[in-house]
Amino acid sequence: MSAAEEVIQEVFIRLWHRPEKFDPERGSLRSFLLAQAHGRAVDLLRAESSRRRREEREARSTATSGYDLEHEVWDLTVADHVKEALSGLPDEERRAIELAYFGGHTYREVAVLLDQPEGTVKSRIRAGLKRMRSKLADSGVAGP
Repeated sequence: MSAAEEVIQEVFIRLWHRPEKFDPERGSLRSFLLAQAHGRAVDLLRAESSRRRREEREARSTATSGYDLEHEVWDLTVADHVKEALSGLPDEERRAIELAYFGGHTYREVAVLLDQPEGTVKSRIRAGLKRMRSKLADSGVAGP
């Protein structure tokens, strides 16, 4: 059942259980029902919005509490090793990797930005990543 159908059903059930709430001197039955439906719809939207915010807040706190100091230290250590490995690459390889992985560009976009053929960019990225993998393995951060 849709939310609109639920609102209408609830409004009619309320009228059925408490018909004295309707005062014909204040307006028509149609106006009364429309006002009741509007009020109930607004209440449902607010409740849904509040529920969604509460769930998002709980999800963030669960994610945050699951991330402990040990993981944070490890992530910072890995980041330092990656920066070091990246800085040791030849400029052409380093720049291509930075644009592709940290800049979020496609191979084609990197090729245009560097004014190089796409195949050359792919080869430089592949070679640079291979060198980085080797350096990270030597430092104990990545597998062999």
